[in-house]
Amino acid sequence: MRKGFLAAALLGIMATVFCTTAIPGMAEAKGDKFKVAGISAPEYRGTKSLYAIKDKFEAATDGKIELDVFPANQLGDYTQVFEEIRRGSIEMGLIFLPSQFDVMLEVGSLPFLASTGEEMKKQLSPGSVVYDIIDKSLDKLGVKLLRLYGDGFIGVGIAKKPSNPTDPSADKDALIRVAPVAVYKETAEDMGFRTTNIPYADTYSAIQTGVCDGWIGGSSQINYLSFRDVIDYYIPYNCLFDQTAYIINKKLWESMKPEEQKALLDAVNVEADKSFADSTIEDLEFQKKLEEAGVEIIEVSDEERAALAEHIRATTWPKLAKTYGEETLEKIKKDL
Repeated sequence: MRKGFLAAALLGIMATVFCTTAIPGMAEAKGDKFKVAGISAPEYRGTKSLYAIKDKFEAATDGKIELDVFPANQLGDYTQVFEEIRRGSIEMGLIFLPSQFDVMLEVGSLPFLASTGEEMKKQLSPGSVVYDIIDKSLDKLGVKLLRLYGDGFIGVGIAKKPSNPTDPSADKDALIRVAPVAVYKETAEDMGFRTTNIPYADTYSAIQTGVCDGWIGGSSQINYLSFRDVIDYYIPYNCLFDQTAYIINKKLWESMKPEEQKALLDAVNVEADKSFADSTIEDLEFQKKLEEAGVEIIEVSDEERAALAEHIRATTWPKLAKTYGEETLEKIKKDL
């Protein structure tokens, strides 16, 4: 009798513990707090978008779920945050998608995927081939894609004026820093630049000391805020497009009530939709600020940019087919 009583008591304790212990990646009925990781500084519009989403979502759910925003890599860099979101120890984020988990997460960075913010919005929104590829890749990794966010077109910030800057394939007689990603390296070299891999944190001093002449990988805003003192020229090639992604742990998303999912998506969609138009306005704004800071803007006409795009799609895209697959690139081309 005593053994039976002890066994029953033990089972009761175990059941209580199981029922009251939070399961990673699953939402509780009410009073939840989701950690939301951001990579940008508080003054960047991407970070501001997270606070706008927080206000709208919390109002729509009567504060039953709180979004606790941590900007400026407070929860770790984007690769670490991505892994934590997969596990559920961080619930949500607006971050770059690390391609070491799946190279197909890079397809949104194909060179000259589009030439305007409005065209890029079409390519990086639900319903496009590119969006569908990224969505399915994240789903396999246990992550739900809410939307892609437009950070802006990328140009070249450089300390010396390149030779033939707008000629598609002419030698630019300049060495620039590129990120250790094939799409950046191949694009820059096919545009006539020599390239080098230097850690981003060392890029400023590398340009300052002449280790390299400049860099590719940032918008006019990034060049103004972080490099205006070491560059003399900025070339708005708009050859690549920076984007980040609103993502959430898949199990957590599936555990949310339909009305909670809708409230979150509604808030995210507003910010994602406007991000592409905002990026265009912001680009022109910071080009003007660069000029005021003494940096010359080397203009690229629509005709010159179209010629660059044609050259890169004919020269660089076939090289990238080894990475993404010819069939994938053909589908994307048809969707342009």
